[in-house]
Amino acid sequence: MRLRMYGTPVSADEGGYLAIARAWSHGRVLYRDVWVDRPQGLLLLFRFWDWVSGGSTASIRIMAMIFGVVLVVATTLVVRELVGATAAQWTAVVCGIVSAAPVLEGHTANGELLSGAVSAAAIAVAALADSKQHSFRWYAASGAVAGLALSLKQSGFDGILAVLGWLALVVLLMPARRRFALRAFGAVLGGLVLVVGAMALQAALTSWSRWWSAVAGYRLSTQSAVSAAQWINLRITAPYAVAVLGACTLLGALGVITIAADVKKSRRRAVPPSIMLVLWSVTASLAFLVGGGYWRHYWLLLAAPASALAGVGIARLGRFGAAATLITVAPCLFISIWVFAGNPATITIRAASDKRSPIDERVAQWYLSRRVPGENLFVLCASSAVYADAHQDPGYPYLWYTEVIDAPQSQNRLVAYLDDPTRAPEYIAQYQGASACDRSGRVARILHADYRRITAIGFVTLFERSQPAEALLGRPS
Repeated sequence: MRLRMYGTPVSADEGGYLAIARAWSHGRVLYRDVWVDRPQGLLLLFRFWDWVSGGSTASIRIMAMIFGVVLVVATTLVVRELVGATAAQWTAVVCGIVSAAPVLEGHTANGELLSGAVSAAAIAVAALADSKQHSFRWYAASGAVAGLALSLKQSGFDGILAVLGWLALVVLLMPARRRFALRAFGAVLGGLVLVVGAMALQAALTSWSRWWSAVAGYRLSTQSAVSAAQWINLRITAPYAVAVLGACTLLGALGVITIAADVKKSRRRAVPPSIMLVLWSVTASLAFLVGGGYWRHYWLLLAAPASALAGVGIARLGRFGAAATLITVAPCLFISIWVFAGNPATITIRAASDKRSPIDERVAQWYLSRRVPGENLFVLCASSAVYADAHQDPGYPYLWYTEVIDAPQSQNRLVAYLDDPTRAPEYIAQYQGASACDRSGRVARILHADYRRITAIGFVTLFERSQPAEALLGRPS
């Protein structure tokens, strides 16, 4: 399913992360010259992949496939170790299909897929540590892997909370295993602190305030469940999530009932490890809710835990398991086939309702055909994939529309960038109106005075600087 989407234009998130990672590798300062409200682990991953792939933008989709495999295998391992092989085989089928759903952007290398895969791996390591009675090093490894998930996206806490939640219940309810659970709890926290501490150390050595503002302060103040949550996006994207995950969630309820029945039957082990599956569903739902944006790819956070519980529920149905699995994945398959049937110009629009993606590549190709060394392009005010397609380091730090509007000093920095003859871009691709990017009207005045319209590609208007930089130097501000 992901292979079918290979070669389609990269998304805004993929392109933005890649452009920032490239600029960082070229000497730009992260969280100052290029900015994103994500931890540095995500940019390190994109930076590493860009190096491995030789700078191939399209290969980002291969990275998404790899993490998709990790997500499915890790989720299957969790269910196998905590419940059994039958439930695991159904989990593998369900998770493999719903997590790759194009209408939830399961084919893109978004933060939810990347961090979710690593978070599932953290639970898998903890499940293996318990079922195989491995040493506490395995629990420490689980915490370290969970730390890597947090380094990719802030919502990657679902796995570590599920593991710690189970161990906390063991401490409270199982005196015979209390000492073990406390040591395992400490080992998990130790592994987590090791990775998160390394992130904090790197931030302290560069600029703690900029890092903290980016990964915590900005999101809490501008877009989260407690501040300016995009509830309209929740209403818009929920129907796609219901189509992909609806039947999965219903069978997951049967899985919860199955686990609850096992808890009641258990005497010697009052808190079986299978409780982690229920806790995982709760913590993943929490991670989804606190995000605040509720874009389609946010729903991927729920795909793995929902698939795990669905696998448990399907296993309870016995010989009807195959039929139940088919019913579970059928809606996702039907809507995916509709997406796959699109032509190259419409397939990404069908998948994500984003009309910019096909235009982004055309704008980048137009720019590459004209530019000479030393010239650069600015996207007004945001369509970050253009920078990745054009292999162009952004001259302005904010690449997403909400950041252009809400980030600290973003408006003033935009005006200063466009009004500086030594830094101003040679070309501007106008995706949004100048008044939408700067309500003061300053950007519109600069665009009118210093640039001339030369062509249009779709709904995007292309401008070229009307006067050379030398003529603008020394003019009145």
